[in-house]
Parts: sequence; C-alpha cells; structure tokens
Amino acid sequence: MTIKPNFPNAIEITDKAFFLLIGNDEKSWRDYNSNEISEWTLYHREGVKLLSICNFVSGVTQYYIQDINA
Repeated sequence: MTIKPNFPNAIEITDKAFFLLIGNDEKSWRDYNSNEISEWTLYHREGVKLLSICNFVSGVTQYYIQDINA
C-alpha cells in the first residue's frame, strides 16, 4: 500500500509564493511523511494550509495551497 498525502482542493503555486507564505518554517511546519517515491511536508500559516511534495524519481518539488472556497 502506498501512502499519499490527503490534501483536497489544492491549487499549485510557485516556489516563490510558497516560501513567501510559509515565512519561518519552524513556526509554520505541521507534518511530514514519505513513501518510496516522494516526501511531503504540510505547513499551516495565517489560517492557510500549504503542502510541499518532493518527487525522488523526477527530482521535482511542487507546492500547493488549499483552496478555502471549495
């Protein structure tokens, strides 16, 4: 069984926007998990949930914000 993040209503954002929103990651960091092909980190800042996913196979990191209107 592969573990995967549960992050409904996500919108992909740029790395620049992501790092601007999380600010000091020691205060906004909430959770971390991984599986055989990726790792993901959940942040919570100013009422907004953000997710970073690093894919080991492709070497690509993607950033998401949770849509509060959905």
